[in-house]
Amino acid sequence: MGLLHFYKSLTRGGKLGLIIFVIINTSFLFLLLSPYIPNYIGEFLDNQLLAQCPERIQQYRTGPISIRLQFINGTPVQDWNISFTQIQHEFLFGCNIFSFDSFNNITYPGFNEAYQQYFKNLFNLAVLPFYWSSYEPSPGLFPTESKINQTLAWCSQNNITAKGHPLVWSREAGIPSWLPLDNDTEMIELVRNRITTVVTKYKDQIKYWDVVNEPTHTNSFAHLSELNYVRLPLQWANSSSPAAHLTINEYGVEGHDFGYGPFYQLISDLISTNAPIDLIGMQGHEPRTDWIPATELKATLDAYAAFGKPVHITEFCPVSAPVPITNSWHKGLWSELEQAEYARRFYTLCFSHPNVGALIWWDLCDLTSWLEGGGLLKADMTPKPVYTTLSQLINQEWHTAGSQLSNSTGWIQFRGFYGRYNISLQNGAYQFSITTTSGSNNQFILNI
Repeated sequence: MGLLHFYKSLTRGGKLGLIIFVIINTSFLFLLLSPYIPNYIGEFLDNQLLAQCPERIQQYRTGPISIRLQFINGTPVQDWNISFTQIQHEFLFGCNIFSFDSFNNITYPGFNEAYQQYFKNLFNLAVLPFYWSSYEPSPGLFPTESKINQTLAWCSQNNITAKGHPLVWSREAGIPSWLPLDNDTEMIELVRNRITTVVTKYKDQIKYWDVVNEPTHTNSFAHLSELNYVRLPLQWANSSSPAAHLTINEYGVEGHDFGYGPFYQLISDLISTNAPIDLIGMQGHEPRTDWIPATELKATLDAYAAFGKPVHITEFCPVSAPVPITNSWHKGLWSELEQAEYARRFYTLCFSHPNVGALIWWDLCDLTSWLEGGGLLKADMTPKPVYTTLSQLINQEWHTAGSQLSNSTGWIQFRGFYGRYNISLQNGAYQFSITTTSGSNNQFILNI
């Protein structure tokens, strides 16, 4: 009432002046705050989306499990304690393993053991290097095969799935100096032989392959069209190992391509020509300093879901080096804490999306990371906050464990994350797996 009385007491000129004063100051305030408004809105929308993720994770990453104990004659076993622990995810949490057993024990004592321990505590997928220039620096000479075989043996011993990267890449690392780049016919035959030989050699050990790396950002070989540059290698790899899961791998997609970019068009063309592409590979670190908003990440994943093929985040490497954060509502410099927070958001959103099947970190340790500060471990092989954050998610929050007493009909029932389980009883231990494709048919009968 006081303000209204004051306004009425003003002369006509005074009222007009007051209105002009309010308009000018409100406009000034808006101009002052306008740079920050999109940031607040972006953060709000991201947080709203991430708040929905736990429910979506339960919906898409877990399923009902029923276990029945019975005697050999079918009589139910009542009031037995059944302990259950998930020992591996179906979802592929991976990392490249390029630095396996590569640290000098005199200069870096204990680093190889620490590297292996931290790796297997977090990951169930390992990416091995098959860059042609180092794999076959001279025709018929394969100096890295012993290291690859050693790494594969360790992966097998620790139930870690192996993936090869890459078979074809038309950059320096993928083009040995001895290739006849000016002879199209010979080039095509050499690439075909390279793919069929390598994939056949490892078909019993490696079930995932990045067949062509970054095809929309690199030149094709032998003057092939972009489509044939990708389609032919996919066909050669598929004929060499029909059971292998094949993908192509590209950057500049996440948060940038919502269903109309060159990579999307290439995938569409490949599918329309029945090329044997099983997975869609997207890198998550280019531009390298981007903090991709969750809303934009989801929009990209939603667009590519139309193809009906799983998406694998093939390379993910936010850094902790103090460089500016770009293209986001989130401002400031990257740091160990910022790296951890962004990884938490990225992993949570991807794990909650039903079309994502894998997340692959690119370099475990800062000492050997291709980007400064890109590792999960510091250069002294101790964990950074991001390692602790991912371990909390993968090994605790997204993990199922517990115990129950069997009821009068011998059953226990619970909901668990898809993957492999250990079951412990007073008379022994058992294992079983549940998968997304099994749906609600996860019933297991244990004869005592």
